Amino acid sequence: MGVSIREILKDKYFKKYQVLAGETGLDREVQAVALFDAPDGYKWFKGKELVITTGYLLQDTKYFMDVLKFLHSHNSAGVGIKVDRYLKKIPEEVIQLCNEIGMPLIDIPFNEAWIDIINAVNSIAVNRFISKLIDVPETHGQVNPRYLQNKILYILSKLSNEINKPITIVQAKDNKTVTYPESYEVDQQINYHGDVEDLGFSYIREIICDKLNIIRIQAVDEDIIPWLMIPIRIRDFQVAKMIIWEEKESIDYFDLFAIRMTSTLLMEIYEQIYIFYNFEGRYYDDFIKGLISGELNSYSKIREFSQGIRRVRISLDNVYTVSVIKATQEGFNLHTYRDRIYNSVLSNLDIHKNIFGIISKVLMVVITDTKGAEADRKSIHKSLEKVLRELNECIRESDFIMGIGSEVNDVISVRRSYIEAIKALEVGQILYENVPVVAFEDLGPFGLLRLENIQKRDFGSNFDKIRPLMEDENGEGLLETLKVFLECESNYNIAAKKLFHHTNTIRYRISKIQQMCDIDLKDPVERLKTEITLRFLDLLE
Repeated sequence: MGVSIREILKDKYFKKYQVLAGETGLDREVQAVALFDAPDGYKWFKGKELVITTGYLLQDTKYFMDVLKFLHSHNSAGVGIKVDRYLKKIPEEVIQLCNEIGMPLIDIPFNEAWIDIINAVNSIAVNRFISKLIDVPETHGQVNPRYLQNKILYILSKLSNEINKPITIVQAKDNKTVTYPESYEVDQQINYHGDVEDLGFSYIREIICDKLNIIRIQAVDEDIIPWLMIPIRIRDFQVAKMIIWEEKESIDYFDLFAIRMTSTLLMEIYEQIYIFYNFEGRYYDDFIKGLISGELNSYSKIREFSQGIRRVRISLDNVYTVSVIKATQEGFNLHTYRDRIYNSVLSNLDIHKNIFGIISKVLMVVITDTKGAEADRKSIHKSLEKVLRELNECIRESDFIMGIGSEVNDVISVRRSYIEAIKALEVGQILYENVPVVAFEDLGPFGLLRLENIQKRDFGSNFDKIRPLMEDENGEGLLETLKVFLECESNYNIAAKKLFHHTNTIRYRISKIQQMCDIDLKDPVERLKTEITLRFLDLLE
């Protein structure tokens, strides 16, 4: 974001400054203003400085010329001298040298304070970039996320052109990337989507700006371009990160000004996007409640309700799957954590294929459009499982479990998929220990059980067959034997080993159980019914 000597001198603040020599170098870039009044101070200039001095050290002409040659070799921008303070007149040899090498030599008015010069140059550089940033094309119509995303790309292009470096922005919600200029090819060795810890090579990490957490990554051995990484955060989570590729040279002082301003502006824009989706999400809460309750049971009712939503991301005739996420902690309230839930859900799901809503204090629903060849079941389940992992990681106050319903052929039938997802949640907790995600299809015949009975712990006559065992004084041992026997696929020898009993003991007990319960365990149907009953015995207790 440097400014040229020519641009600086055009500013009204510098109207009394005079160019004494080196006019051919007025387009040299200034990235900082540096004060020079120590004999060897010039040796630490890194380039692109506008050097200002009283001239006290430059009274020796040979020394003066040596300094100018050094500054030229290190690409310094120019030299400003208070000529009237010590020199009174610039030697002709110095004038000639400055003209030859194109090093601007500028006379600074006697009374000018150093701090005023520095502030004036900084203001010129910063204001120029600000004017470019605010010159964003106006929108015609409503401001929406698409407009805001285009605004992000516009600002990205302005920053890239200003600092003359390629820039990539990575969206956290879907890991999509945009690089400007588009022709720039990012090094495929770099895993810039993930965390810094996952780079796969040794590197040096340098903090450039602690407040905005701007860091530079420099590979130790590999021939990899260094880059700056700037996280874009709103509230308490990261929504994107900006990567600046230092392809030719490192960023300079004014470049960092531009990067910091851009980062702050991007935070504001992402905040607007967040507010839009959060506001829209409250519409989807009610919309989803209407679908699963059966209130929105016709196309006309759905169309009428959808008029209140600015961007309806759901089609009437597509194929859908419903997933229900439940917070297991007693007294938990999902509404309190909407910000963090928004981040966890949207960062792992395609927002064009999914809508979600909080329908109670402990239940959240995700409706997924599964139409299309690309929407295969495994990848959808994988994304949903990732959502659950993110929720459990970012919200420590409760554990979360998930049930997934079957596909339905239109939006009106979403209620059926929702009921299946709830059943997968409730029954899955009993059938599968420590399995946080259960699909309805995983339940098999257990999916035929009435959900109301499961929720009420009321199985009526379903347990009559094994009730004699439950009421017998030795029933606990007999029930354990029956469970293990069936788990061992009715193999007496294996069951005996598991229970540390003789095979004849197991045979005796199974015979007694069949007599007491009037069941024939050789009958496949009876055996299946007994296995199902035993599965739910713990729930009844």
